[in-house]
This record gives sequence, C-alpha cells and structure tokens, in this order.
Amino acid sequence: MPGRSVVAGLDIGSTKVSEVIAAVGPDWDVEILGAGASPCQGLRRGLVVDIDAVAAGIRAANKRACHMAGFNVRSVCVGVPAVHTVSRETRGVAAVSGEDDTITVEDMKRALDAAKVLAVPPDRGIISVLPKEYIVDGVGGIRNPEGMTGVRLEVDARVIMGQAASLANIEASVEKAGLAVAGWVLEPMAAADAVLDPEERERGVILVDIGGQITQIAAFYEGAPVLFSWVPAGGVHITNDIAIGMRVPLEQAESLKRQMGKRGARQGVQVRAVRGAAVRGAAEQRKQPHGPQVTSALPAGEDDFLDRIVEARLREILELVDVETRQVRGKGLAPCGVVFTGGGSLVPGILDLAGEILGVPARMGVPFEVKWRSGREPGEISTAALGIVAYVVNDSAFRLSRETRSSPIKELLAGVRGWFSDFVKDFF
Repeated sequence: MPGRSVVAGLDIGSTKVSEVIAAVGPDWDVEILGAGASPCQGLRRGLVVDIDAVAAGIRAANKRACHMAGFNVRSVCVGVPAVHTVSRETRGVAAVSGEDDTITVEDMKRALDAAKVLAVPPDRGIISVLPKEYIVDGVGGIRNPEGMTGVRLEVDARVIMGQAASLANIEASVEKAGLAVAGWVLEPMAAADAVLDPEERERGVILVDIGGQITQIAAFYEGAPVLFSWVPAGGVHITNDIAIGMRVPLEQAESLKRQMGKRGARQGVQVRAVRGAAVRGAAEQRKQPHGPQVTSALPAGEDDFLDRIVEARLREILELVDVETRQVRGKGLAPCGVVFTGGGSLVPGILDLAGEILGVPARMGVPFEVKWRSGREPGEISTAALGIVAYVVNDSAFRLSRETRSSPIKELLAGVRGWFSDFVKDFF
C-alpha cells in the first residue's frame, strides 16, 4: 500500500494565480496542506502576454501555499484553458500483462500512451488524453477496467491539443518562478472534477465556468466530455460595465461586484461532503451554507441600476453560451441542465436568467468539501486549483507513479530543507 504523496495544482487565471498543495493518503483520502493566491495581470483572454508578470504571480502564490504547508514543492500540475484547443478521436491498444490476465493500472496507462501515438501538427502540443470508454476483449462501455480479466485492452479516447506556443509560454512562466511543470490539466476537466456529481456527468450536463476574461464551457454525456468551448467575455467585463455605468473607479466597481457576488453565492448554493479527491457527491446530503448578511453600500435606487447593468452583460454572456451549446441541448444530451462555477457567476439572478435563455435547469456549482490540516482553512480557495488536484489523483499515471516513487520520508525532508533554505534567504 503506497504512503502519502504530495500533489500541487496551479491555476493561472486572467486576474489571479492560485495554488493548492495536497497530501494523498494510502486510502486515497486527500488533505489540503496549503493554499495561496496572488493577483496576476500577465494574461489576456487565457493567453500569456507578459511572462515576467505571470511568473511573479506564480512565485507569490507558491510562496504563500508553501509557507502554509511548511515545505516547498518543486513541481506543479498546471491548468490550461480551453482557448484555441482542438480535439481528435483516437484508439489505443495494449496487451494485458498482469498475473492471471488481470488488468492493472499499468495496462490502462499503456493503452492511453498508445492512444497518444498520432500525427500531431508542429504548432500543436498534447494537453490531455481523455478516455471515453475501455474495451476488454471486444466488450466495450467499460469505465474502469482495473481488476477485470482479459487479454486485450483497448481505449477509445479524445486527445486534447493546444497551441504549442501558448503551452511554451506558460511553461516558461512556471520555470521562471522556480518551478517545473509536472503535467497539464485542461481547466474545464478540473472544474468538472471539483463541482460535478458523477451522476450528472453520466446523464448529461453542461458546465459553464465564468472567469475573469473568458467563459469556458464543457458538456458531458455518459461520463465523457462531448464539448469544449469558450467565449471571450467574463467577470472583468462586468466590472468595466459597472465602472462606466456607475461612473466610479475600477477598484470601487470591483468592490460592488464582490458585494453582489456574496449575495449571489447564497442563491441555490449547495455544499457536498466528499471523502478524498474523487467526486462522489451524488450520495451526499446537500445543505445550504450560512454566512453573514451582506449589505450594499449604494442607495436602493442605485442598487436597481447596478442590477440592470450586471444583467445586461450576463445576458450577453449567456446568449453566447446558448450559441455554443445549442447543438448539445438540441440532442437532449443535457437533461441535468447547466452548472455554473467561477467568480463571475456569483451574481444574483444568474440562475433565473440562465433558465430563461438556455431553457434548462441551472444550479451553482460548489467544490466538494475538503479536509484541512490542523483545521486551518484560508478564506478563499480556487475551485480550478482544487479540481486540478482531484483530476491528478484520479489519473492512472499518478496512481502508477505512487508504486515506484521514492521514499515519502525522503521527499518530505527534501521539501522541508528547501522551505527552510528559502526562509533563511528571505530573512537575511
């Protein structure tokens, strides 16, 4: 049985960089050791435009997360937005190598690696290989073949490819911050692992992640992704509209939007208690969170005007989402409706507006409940960074690596030494 492993997820957003450091126990239980966030202005619509600015944000977020964790991490799994990505259907085949023809995690990984062997254009790089179904000796429709008996293992998969230059710029930013990229995770997949129930993904659901400058869209049916898309509008555009319409500075406009977000966070929000990183919240009891009452700093009349400003921009965003998801909804592939996540979605009235424009049920997505070390919990945590950790923990390559990695005690001591070394440098 493997010991504890450390996983770090890095979410590089248009306005903020977030990092989560987690420990994965022998029973796949996940404990959050540290989290950190820092403002970032080096991205534009999901693409790096200033490597130095992005590196500075990564460095600051990593320092805060490592300080909370008590040791350094040297590599991170990085989220990649669905901007300018393409996908290709592929199939991988592997002979079962386990004892008594029992399929192992290593067999699953070899099948997925075989699915990567395809002609990749020179301007593209592979982000992820997402299994749609496994086929054991000609029998398909299998989600997880581990432990089954067979001779031939096949996988139908979707290969997600991004712009090679964009991936190189993200990697350069991470390396300039003193870290290494351990792997890529498509951000909509990470968000899905954080806020969607397995039942929703099986029956059919659409995920809408409203970020700072872009809104990412993913649709799932029968447990597999059937759509990835994005639109060039997000929370920053709402802030700009408030600043122009209310004739206030951008800082005050952002403050007003956050106040609205705290009110909107209470409409239909539900919390799921989940053990470990695997999202198994369908069987958990949901409950409404409680928090302090938020009051607006504006008179009642101006409150109404502010609501109209925000509604106008939200309507535009949702109409763009309507265009991107019309085919999926038209085929009846989203009976569970739409789930919203991202900071830009936390505004009052979005669920009613989504029901009107998209014509399907809508709810707010809330990340699964996690265990914090020593009961320490920061005031804010990135859903995407948390989802990256969940995605990596459930990945067959990670599960296989735990069986061959070095001693966890040596890893921990190396991390503590690195943290102490950086502390001494900062102090002196």
